Amino acid sequence: MRSLSIRELESMLAEGKTLALYVYSESKKDTLRELFDTQVVVPELERAFGSKVKFYSINADEHTEILRRYKLPSLVLFKEGVEVSKLEGIKAWNEYVEALSCL
Repeated sequence: MRSLSIRELESMLAEGKTLALYVYSESKKDTLRELFDTQVVVPELERAFGSKVKFYSINADEHTEILRRYKLPSLVLFKEGVEVSKLEGIKAWNEYVEALSCL
């Protein structure tokens, strides 16, 4: 999973890309349980859906402005540059599958 900057993300969305964005914080993974859980689940989702959609990540420690838009942790889905789903916190596997299937 490639890491993005805010500028790279905005450029990709302006180009109308379809993608999954994982918003996380490396520094808070020991204190926020859902971060630990999603760091296990999101790579599994990438393995299952990586042939259909590109997965990217953004570390809120390095790009704090992302927290104005999204909570920690979040998996945000964009279709043709438009946000279509935002999964905040840890979800059941079938919720992720359902959301990703719409891309």
